[in-house]
Amino acid sequence: MPSILELLIMPPASGFILMLLGVVLWRLRLGRMLVFAGVAWLYVAATPVFAGWLLSGLERPYRIDPPVPAGAQAIVVLAGGRYAHAPEYGGGTVNAASLERLRYGAHLHRRTGLPLLVTGGRAGGGEPESEARLMAGVLEDELGVRVHWREEKSRNTMENALFSARMLRPEGIDHVLLVSHALHMPRAAWSFRRAGLTVTPFPTRRVSGGPARMRFTDFLPQQAALWYTGQALHEYLGLAWYRWRH
Repeated sequence: MPSILELLIMPPASGFILMLLGVVLWRLRLGRMLVFAGVAWLYVAATPVFAGWLLSGLERPYRIDPPVPAGAQAIVVLAGGRYAHAPEYGGGTVNAASLERLRYGAHLHRRTGLPLLVTGGRAGGGEPESEARLMAGVLEDELGVRVHWREEKSRNTMENALFSARMLRPEGIDHVLLVSHALHMPRAAWSFRRAGLTVTPFPTRRVSGGPARMRFTDFLPQQAALWYTGQALHEYLGLAWYRWRH
């Protein structure tokens, strides 16, 4: 999805846009309604109860640590981003999200013995190394796990799927264990299935919990909840965009 359009749709920008339009049209009843709508939207978007509801819709369909199917042939770990300037490491490395996925991918490899593919290119276009290369370095040098394939050309989740499938199919591989974050799994699994692979999702780091008693603080605006609302909306919008475009 185009990044500028997404930024305008996401909170807090969308709330401020509504309020700004409302101020411009304040003399009209519509203007006052827009101001109220902007304030209400920012309040709702920043509450844990709303963020949790959005997240559960993404994460709940996928079981954490499912059984490994007999027909699985490889493990695919999707990049989650980079820590571009890491002087403590002497250069770029993976970010926290990628590291969480890599750790789970290494765990699955030790559990199953299946070969690993890491996928991630240069999302910005000018990075010196692909994310896949950085991921492979962490797996091999720090976690002691061999990487069989590195897909280094992709710039988004759909390309992760398409380019990974092109690498795996010539080797007779069409069933993969897919590793990504739980909230990202709907878009990732859809993309890889669209690319023609059989997918068994292995999500990591589920944010939404099970049924729990609500607390008063769940209805109070919180910075973390606003961030999670944005992450969830990014996935819903991204999935809708992929289905429309692909």
